[in-house]
Amino acid sequence: MVFLTWFQKRLSPAQHYEVTWYMSWSPCSRCAVQVAKFLKSNSTVNLSIFVARLYYPRELETKDGLHSLWQAGAQVQIMFFQDFKYCWENFVNNEGKPFQPWKNLDENSKDWDTELKDIHRNTTDLLTEEIFYSQFYNREKKSSIPRKTYLCYQLNEPQPVKRCLHYKKGYHAVTRFIDGIVSMNLDPARSYDITCYFTWSPCNRYARKLVSFIEDYPNLRLKVYTSRLYFHWCWMNMQGLQHLQNSRVTVAVMTFRDFEYCWKNFVDNQGKPFEPWEKLDLYSQSTERRLRRILKPLTPDVLNEDFGNLHL
Repeated sequence: MVFLTWFQKRLSPAQHYEVTWYMSWSPCSRCAVQVAKFLKSNSTVNLSIFVARLYYPRELETKDGLHSLWQAGAQVQIMFFQDFKYCWENFVNNEGKPFQPWKNLDENSKDWDTELKDIHRNTTDLLTEEIFYSQFYNREKKSSIPRKTYLCYQLNEPQPVKRCLHYKKGYHAVTRFIDGIVSMNLDPARSYDITCYFTWSPCNRYARKLVSFIEDYPNLRLKVYTSRLYFHWCWMNMQGLQHLQNSRVTVAVMTFRDFEYCWKNFVDNQGKPFEPWEKLDLYSQSTERRLRRILKPLTPDVLNEDFGNLHL
């Protein structure tokens, strides 16, 4: 972007800058990522963006782009009457004429503002109490409530990035996670720690996607904590979990402390304390034993023990 190139040459590390943009359209995903990267590299710059309209607001890439701006500290707001009037008086060769608002200006601004707030709320993605308790419940037996894959993650930076993701319009939570991290354009010279909390452990397919992702970004350290094991008796899923562990990814079962951490950091909990469900610890211990057996190297002793457990 031309402005960033021009501005970068004039920055002084000893000064603090307050920058305000007025834009006819909100930034597209590619431009938003560039701006976010610039802000992360220049902590002395505060950016406020006022937009007349949102660019393809229902596209997932657009929403992720806006999210990257918010995560980088930018303020993104919709222009209202006073903002249009300010632009008219300061950036238009108006020949002394007063600003004359067009029909439905206020109504249009309110509609765009509602849509922007919905995007912000849905990309910040704090879970509701109901979703957290129903989806992270760690008993593996069938439930009357369909239990989906939710992924909450934290990327440790000076200002930690936290998000909650789930399947949306053809995008699996793991795919959205990988695309989101890639879009941040992280500094390859720095090391990053990412901790993921899954409702279901990744199946073989998405476990391998995570491994490919980590192999492409050797500066990332990934930890995967899961509430439940997804079809743990399926050999392919076992292989996926083993592949993760063998590819420098920590794989573990969530305990009380992890559930409590998720409650405090990823749930719109209204200040309420985490209330553990009955037998939480017992279910965690059972799932942990099962995972340990899956990840244990297959030696003759282990095979003999497993064969003996068949009680033939």
